[in-house]
Amino acid sequence: MEDVIKKYEHHIVDDKTQQMLNEPLKDKTGFNEGHEEFLKMLIKKLESGELNPHNPDTLYNHAVYDKLDESHQEEASLAAINLMSMVRQIESLWKLDQKATFQIQNLVESVFQMKSKFEEKHGDVYII
Repeated sequence: MEDVIKKYEHHIVDDKTQQMLNEPLKDKTGFNEGHEEFLKMLIKKLESGELNPHNPDTLYNHAVYDKLDESHQEEASLAAINLMSMVRQIESLWKLDQKATFQIQNLVESVFQMKSKFEEKHGDVYII
């Protein structure tokens, strides 16, 4: 391994290759069905302040969440922390250029799947 590092330690990448490496990944297939609408709804809730990515309590549909027993509320809270972490990433990336980049698409997919899987068992716990 050290030989490889030594071999390339003074290597300079040409401008064309560097430009290609700087291009963000792209997925020409776009969003999975319904996920573009999910992103629009998520951004709208963030921009209106209805959803605060630094306050997991704003994620709950309290009409459902408050009726869960304590152990399911704890599960919902742990899921909410993970969901909000991804929502913060989506918000940060969206603020850069307001385009549904490959990274945003993947994050939206993850949020959608995590939320859907949890809500299959416990009902419509989240407002997203």
